[in-house]
Amino acid sequence: QHLEAILEQQAAAGSNGNGSSSSSSSSAGVIDTSELRAKLENAIRVMQTGLVERETEVRLLMLAAMCREHILLIGPPGTAKSEVGRRLSQLIQGSYFERLLTRFSVPEELFGPLSMRALEEDKYVRQTRGYLPDAQVAFIDEIFKANSAILNTLLTILNERLFDNGSQRLKVPLVTLVGASNELPESEELDALYDRFLLRKEVKQVSVAGLTQMLDYYAGNSYDDGDSVTPSSSRGARSTTIQVDPSAQLTMDDFQQTRTAALSAVRVPQHVIQLLADLRSYLQDKIEPPVYVSDRRLVKAVALMQVAAYCNGRDAVSEYDCLLLEHVLWQAPEHAPKISDWLLGQLAVDDGMKQVTYLLKGLFGRACRSLGGVAEPVEAIGQEAGQLRGLLAAKLTQINTNLEGAQPGKFRQ
Repeated sequence: QHLEAILEQQAAAGSNGNGSSSSSSSSAGVIDTSELRAKLENAIRVMQTGLVERETEVRLLMLAAMCREHILLIGPPGTAKSEVGRRLSQLIQGSYFERLLTRFSVPEELFGPLSMRALEEDKYVRQTRGYLPDAQVAFIDEIFKANSAILNTLLTILNERLFDNGSQRLKVPLVTLVGASNELPESEELDALYDRFLLRKEVKQVSVAGLTQMLDYYAGNSYDDGDSVTPSSSRGARSTTIQVDPSAQLTMDDFQQTRTAALSAVRVPQHVIQLLADLRSYLQDKIEPPVYVSDRRLVKAVALMQVAAYCNGRDAVSEYDCLLLEHVLWQAPEHAPKISDWLLGQLAVDDGMKQVTYLLKGLFGRACRSLGGVAEPVEAIGQEAGQLRGLLAAKLTQINTNLEGAQPGKFRQ
């Protein structure tokens, strides 16, 4: 009950000045975000160009950026983890920072060198220009090799967007940080850093089916003049220079304002809140070993779904938005399919389908009695069966629309 109260408070955070948010109606309305949706469609298309079987990663990265959250990619080297981060920085034309950490990395590698001139004046100040405190998009490879000298400062940047430089506390313009690792963190001191990444995705090698497509593209065999990623030559390896129509380009205002607009405009129905509470109970009570889900992560998950709904032009979170939680609530990659299966099982059972099942059983019994010689209005039975068939077809159409019809946000993958 306490958890549900927290989630309801988060869902209603922006409702006070918004009449539509306080409506008790469960039907989802439409928000005019057509311009933002067009920009997102274009951005996703451009970022996916030349990347094979990375659609989910690209969409999750875009969602992380729109939420101003961070994303963790776990997988072997050479699976385009850093490439998606570079493309995002080019897409928004923002400052980009990239670094590979080792166990011997020092704070100067991330936060900038100490100012010699400031030291002469007994001031401990770093030159941050061109380093992480100055970046809008960042990619840090092997992030779990961060040592204690780096960890505390990095946590403050990720969570609060602040950097302590000498006696000053500076705002950090970071939109999103993409972390990458070949393995999960093993030390408990890294748990706080791990929890800072709201979105998590396991990145695997390209499948056998997609391998030839990828090799053809980078060999120059399938170049399309309509691509927005400029090739380095007519054949051979491709450049990752992104060209975007300025009128369809996402701006920093889009990234900075979307989250606030979504929280004030998008409501979270009670049945979605209950679904979240039930999911956490399932993860912590029914799975061995239990999957811990912090209150903070669950509250942030609500905001994430509100942004996803807003980017899709809806004024209410749908239960189908909860499918995003497959990439939010797991502690180990093997938990993701369990979350997905549980959610799909819950979504497949609703009151409407229970009623249809009950009516179908009743019609089946009447049809059997009719065949057995009992007087039953056969034409009426056929007519009712046709109506139920229409209801089932409408239900399938609704499910298909919920799962597939939300381009560009189509963040549910």
